Amino acid sequence: MTTTALTDAVERDALVLLAAYEGGNWFPADGEHALAGDLARVRWNGSAFRAALRDLPASVRAGHLVAVLDPAATVLEAVDASGARNIVQALRQLLDALAVD
Repeated sequence: MTTTALTDAVERDALVLLAAYEGGNWFPADGEHALAGDLARVRWNGSAFRAALRDLPASVRAGHLVAVLDPAATVLEAVDASGARNIVQALRQLLDALAVD
């Protein structure tokens, strides 16, 4: 998959997950709120995402949030965050919503 296609897919998946959360159709697993809060406060790059995803409990690793964040780490490793403005905005919206709750 090309970086552009992966970027588009992650952006779409982040927005779909946000809509499901806001619509009450998805409830984060234990620990996903904390993961979102941790990532909301770090400098966004692939290394920071990879570090946050390392050593997660199985319940969090199996959740929907990691399914979006893992490929996001790949995108952020391949391009500068400023070059992935749409994905960063979609991820920020998702993580900010989760971090507040």
